[in-house]
Amino acid sequence: MIEYSVLFVCTGNTCRSPMAAGLARQLLAELKGVPIDQLEQAGVRVRSAGVATGGGSPATPEAIEAMKQAGVDISDHRSTPVNEDLIQDADVIFTMTTSHRNAVLVFDPKAAGKTRRLLDEQDVADPIGGPQSLYLRTAELIRDGLRQRIAERYGDKVG
Repeated sequence: MIEYSVLFVCTGNTCRSPMAAGLARQLLAELKGVPIDQLEQAGVRVRSAGVATGGGSPATPEAIEAMKQAGVDISDHRSTPVNEDLIQDADVIFTMTTSHRNAVLVFDPKAAGKTRRLLDEQDVADPIGGPQSLYLRTAELIRDGLRQRIAERYGDKVG
């Protein structure tokens, strides 16, 4: 039974949100003391979606490489469009930008109370088209935001 469902949202669901989902799975699996592939059996579902994707696109090679360097495999990722079912299923929705939050609320205005940017103080800029070093910096920014959000949910159990 799922006790906590998280949705990460960006534009095309090929860079930021799949990286956020992969890193969140890693951190939450460590917290729960289970392998990543058993996270749902441990009660946590992590998904990602995009506000401007038709679906089916793989993660960018740079995002895959950045996650590989972090010990996370997102090579099987395929983009998914944001939809009402994903929004309604999520206990919390973390967007990469304010405009992504606004787009989620177009789908479901009732989701306002559970939808917020991953980082309170800034948007997570899109690294698409940038060098690998930009993807690595973006991944680290996302990881820092995830640590804060997980600590808010579970206390200061995340290092």
